[in-house]
Parts: sequence; C-alpha cells; structure tokens
Amino acid sequence: MHHIFCRISIALAAILSVDIAAAQQLQHPVALSANSGSLSGSPTKFGGLAPDSRGWTDPALNHNKLIQQQNGGDGTYKLIGTYKVIGTQFLFGEHHKGDMFAKEVKAYNVYLSYNTYNQEVEFYSTSNPDKPLVREPGTLDSFTIQENASLGIRIPLKFVYGSTLGAKDQYYYMEIYRGIKFSLYKRYKSGLDYVSNNLAQPELRQFDLHYEYYYTDAAGKGVKKIKPNAGNVIKEFKSIKDLSSAVNNESFTSNPEQGLINAFTSLNN
Repeated sequence: MHHIFCRISIALAAILSVDIAAAQQLQHPVALSANSGSLSGSPTKFGGLAPDSRGWTDPALNHNKLIQQQNGGDGTYKLIGTYKVIGTQFLFGEHHKGDMFAKEVKAYNVYLSYNTYNQEVEFYSTSNPDKPLVREPGTLDSFTIQENASLGIRIPLKFVYGSTLGAKDQYYYMEIYRGIKFSLYKRYKSGLDYVSNNLAQPELRQFDLHYEYYYTDAAGKGVKKIKPNAGNVIKEFKSIKDLSSAVNNESFTSNPEQGLINAFTSLNN
C-alpha cells in the first residue's frame, strides 16, 4: 500500500508541474522561434538565432503572432471603430516594468505598455494601480522596457522619441546600436490588416506588427531609413568607408539585424 501511495503522489506532482508550466506559457506566450538567444549563433541585443531552419525572426513579431493565434481561437477581440480586432497593439503585450523620461518628470520602476498602433505609452503607478494613465506621442523624450527573459528581452529596450533624433514623424525609435559616429534604430508600428483565413467576416481585422531600420550620424542630418541587406549597406556608406570586408550576404541572410550591427560597429571603429 505504501508503494502505491508513493506512485500516486509522484503522478499528481507531475500533473501539477505540467499545469503550472502551461499556465506560465499562456501568461507569456513563447515559441520555438522566439529567439531567446540561448542557442549558438550571433545574437542581437534582444534576440538570437531561432532553433530551426528559418533563422532569426523578430521576438516582438513572434509574440504578436502568438497573441493573434490565441485570440483567433478563443474569440477575444478589441473594438476599434467598426472593426473587431484580434491580437495586440502593445509591444510584447502589456504591463512591463520600465522607466519613463520627460522634461518635467522622471519615473523609475513603473509598469508601462507601449502602444505601437497609436504610439501612446500607458503606465501604472502607486497612485493609479488599477487604471493606466496615458502619455500621448511626444510627451515623453524616452522610455525603457526592462529585461524579461520569458519574453526574449535579454537587455533593457530603450525607446527615443523621433523629434529628439531629428525625425519629423510621431514615432518612438528603439535603440539597437549607439556609436560615437553612427547609431542604429528600429521603428515599430502596428496596422489593422485583414485576417486571411476569415474573409467571411469583413469587420474582422488583426493587429499586424511591422518594423523598419533607421540610422543617425554625428553630423546631425536627421534620421534616415536603411534596408537590412549587404548591398544596400555597402552602397549607403561607400563614400565614408569600404564595408565589403565587414559585411556579407550570408550574415544578413541568417540574421539581418546582426548584420546591421556588424556594419555599424565597423563604421564606428
């Protein structure tokens, strides 16, 4: 009887551990290609090579796709105008520990959410723990999302408002690489796109996350878009430095963001 009781206890413990792991996965969606950077390869600042043949993909896009899949299965959606929208407009979801900086105030260790659809930053504090306050675009100079390994964020993510970099648009730019001569940024934005497998519901949409790369230089010429491929990068900076030895098609194919970082590292040397 004692042996039977032990076997039952062990089985119950195993079931409990599986349930806990499943609950954690629903709280922080992850995928095999979520680029945690734990595998071999050349990781970027907050991502790495995926553990399959598809190579590197952006961790924030992975998270966005997983939320779409979950919402599509359980019928959860948000109302925006006349549209029912699945997925999330918040980068890596909501309620991240972070810091905010404006001319009139600095806030550390608050919980914030970055809305990539309208570029608003929502935040919670001790004075508003249940309902977020909203910072409209341009009312923050910068903000930071602190690291969160369960989401593939391996180091703090710093976002700078475009006007502080010389940009004329109303977007935040994520700092990828900061150099004394040239710096590299990524700009995220979400759009309302059709749900390809559900054309029978014309009012149904999904938040699709997109990003582009930009750079600045010490000469203060503003922000300029740059495409993540070897030929474009070599051509862009040919009057400044020959990057053909530091940049190659293979590195951009396996990890375009790391390819850009390699190029900008060389430019700043």
